[in-house]
Amino acid sequence: MKKNTIIDYLTYGSGQLINLIAPLLVAPKVITVCGIVNWGKLGVALSVFTLLGLFIDFGSNILGVKQISVHKDHFQKVQEYLNCTFAIKLIFFLIILFVITFISIVFNIKDQKLYLLALTMLSAQFFNVTWIYQGFAKFGIISRLIFFSKVIYVVLVYLLVQEKNDYIYVLLILGASNTLVYFYFFIKIHKLYNLSILSVKTSAIKNQFLNEYPILISNFSVTTYTQSPILIVQYLLGDYYAGIYKIGDMILSIFRSYLSVFFNVSFPKFCESYSKNKKEGLLFLKKINCVNICLLIFGVLILIIGSNYVLTNYINNEKIYKLLGFYSGFIIVPIITALNIPFYQYLIYKNEQKVLSKILSFGSVTMLILGYFLTLFFQLKGSLTAVFIIEGLITTLIIVFCVKKYRISFKNISIQ
Repeated sequence: MKKNTIIDYLTYGSGQLINLIAPLLVAPKVITVCGIVNWGKLGVALSVFTLLGLFIDFGSNILGVKQISVHKDHFQKVQEYLNCTFAIKLIFFLIILFVITFISIVFNIKDQKLYLLALTMLSAQFFNVTWIYQGFAKFGIISRLIFFSKVIYVVLVYLLVQEKNDYIYVLLILGASNTLVYFYFFIKIHKLYNLSILSVKTSAIKNQFLNEYPILISNFSVTTYTQSPILIVQYLLGDYYAGIYKIGDMILSIFRSYLSVFFNVSFPKFCESYSKNKKEGLLFLKKINCVNICLLIFGVLILIIGSNYVLTNYINNEKIYKLLGFYSGFIIVPIITALNIPFYQYLIYKNEQKVLSKILSFGSVTMLILGYFLTLFFQLKGSLTAVFIIEGLITTLIIVFCVKKYRISFKNISIQ
């Protein structure tokens, strides 16, 4: 692995480490002050806004990164792409803002204040420019951006969350902190490329929408099957169990953050390398993913051995023992996910967004059905089982399609 690639991983990884530490610092404060029930409500609301944010994000987090990494030396192409992308983002932002406000006020939904105050999460998603810097491989800027936004978030939570009902301010603070920092960097990008979002032609918006909507469906499907378990748990078992599930999901988020670092650093490098030389691009894909999977397996084994030692020697409370045993089950899931990453990246480069969206849509629908019934009959264990099954199903389908159409395999990445 090249030295600059390792540096990029460490630089970007430091930012993601802060992303990971922030909720781990916030969780004890909120749970202690507001209770596990309100923590569950926050988890559900965060999942809802994560899903809504995908529409504002559109395809920028993947296809946007690809476009910028390939055309980063062509000012006009990047400028045109940014103008069109932010025009689409603005349209979705205004539509979702209106719909959420209308539904919250007219239908007087449960936890109305929580959802209305959390609208800052949408503005943060609109001004988020990390995908642009990712395309340019400027990971140091991304780390600084994450650092400042999360420090503001953690500090404000500790200052403002003092009473049980103050949980309604947590997402407001998160969205506002991100918006503040993202907006500063958005202005820098706006000035650098002299953006003119409102002057984009309708035909250009339409063409980009048609090209990128499949990746929106893919992203929405991925997020649906990762976020729907807590929604199902909350619906069937209540806010208390949703809070318990959310704590377990935070363990999974450790590995998700790691995989996010890996994907976000390796994908633009793969796109740039493959566009210049196919063999070198495929060789990079093979090497980097072999290292990734080995590191991931090593990390999981260490955690399994460590958690088993703690459970066996130090936990005497049966209820806590069962909960920790449930939480430890989450750490196996990322290994399944990691297996499909090289094939997923390759298919995106080959513009197979529509096929990926079909696979992931099928997975998300299956997750909703299977997750509902397994949770209904087996409670929290059922929800975790559903996650295992769906991750395995999606990974299998992605690999099988890639192997059949392009004759590409992880063992020997080459095209015959």
